[in-house]
Amino acid sequence: MRMIVDGVSLYFDVEGAQLAVDGARLAERPTVVVLHGGPGFDQGYLRPGLGALSAYAQLIFIDLRGQGRSGRPPVETCTLERMADDVAGLCDGLGIARPVVFGHSGGGFVALHLALRHPGVAGGLILCDTTATLRPLTDDDPPPSLAERTSPETAALAARMFGGDFSAGTMRAFAEHVAPAYAGPGHMDVPGRLFPLSSFAGEVAQHFFGTLAPDYDLRPGLARIGVPTLVVVGRYDWVCPPAGSRVLAAGIPDAELVEFAESGHFPFTEEPAAFRAAVGRFLMSNPAFAGARLGYAAGAGGCE
Repeated sequence: MRMIVDGVSLYFDVEGAQLAVDGARLAERPTVVVLHGGPGFDQGYLRPGLGALSAYAQLIFIDLRGQGRSGRPPVETCTLERMADDVAGLCDGLGIARPVVFGHSGGGFVALHLALRHPGVAGGLILCDTTATLRPLTDDDPPPSLAERTSPETAALAARMFGGDFSAGTMRAFAEHVAPAYAGPGHMDVPGRLFPLSSFAGEVAQHFFGTLAPDYDLRPGLARIGVPTLVVVGRYDWVCPPAGSRVLAAGIPDAELVEFAESGHFPFTEEPAAFRAAVGRFLMSNPAFAGARLGYAAGAGGCE
C-alpha cells in the first residue's frame, strides 16, 4: 500500500488486524508503527522476527523515503528529520492515534526525532539496538569488538563502509566477513537469513554516513521525551553497543532497559521468545492500551 506524504510515495504494509472479536464486542488492539534501520535498508529484514507480534498488535511496517519500495526524492531530502516528518504525516493520513513506534538501529534515530519534533504522535517508543549519538561513549562493560570477534582486517572493512564506501566490492566483502558478526556468537547464521530480505539504497546510506552522521546527537533532548519507552539491546551488539542504550534509558524519564544476553544487533530474531515477552509486557502496561489485552492475555506468542 502507498500514501503520498510531502510529495513522496511512501510504501507501507500491515500485519495483524486493528479490531478483534472479544465476546460480544470488537476490541481495538495496540498499533505498532515499525521503522527499519540503515539508513539504507527497508522493512524486509524485520518481518520474520516481528511478525509474531501481530498475534496481539497491529503492525504497520514502513519503507522510509528513498528506501525499499518508497519513492526516490533527491537524496539531500533523505534526512532523519524529514523521515520523522513523513512518519507523522503517514500516521495522520491513516488516522493512527498514539501508536507505539518501534525503531531498530537507524530506525531508532528516526523514532527519536519523531518523539522530539512531533510529541503528540507516539503513545510509546520501543528503541531496539539504537543510540542517541554516534559519537564514542564510555563503557565500563563493553561488548567484544568486531576486531576481537573476527579480525583487524574485518574491522577495517567495516570502518571503511561506515565511512561512506558502499561500492559493490566493499558490500560483497561486508556480506561475507562483517555481516555474520552482527549477531551474537551463537546466532551468526541469522544475518545471512535476514539481510537478503531487504534491498539496500546505497545513495541514502552514503549520504547519511558520509555527511549527516557526525552531527547526529540527540542526547540533550532525551529529557523532553514524555512517553513510556522500552529500550532493548543485545549484549554482543558492537554496531549500536549497549552503552548507547544505557544512555537512552537514563536520559528518557519513563524508560525501561532490557538487555538480551545472547544477542547482537537482532534480538527479535536471535532470542525471539524473550523478545516477544518483553515487548508484550511493555505494550500491555502502556496506559494507551490498558483495555487492549486480548491476544496478550491469551498467551499469544508465548508472552504470558
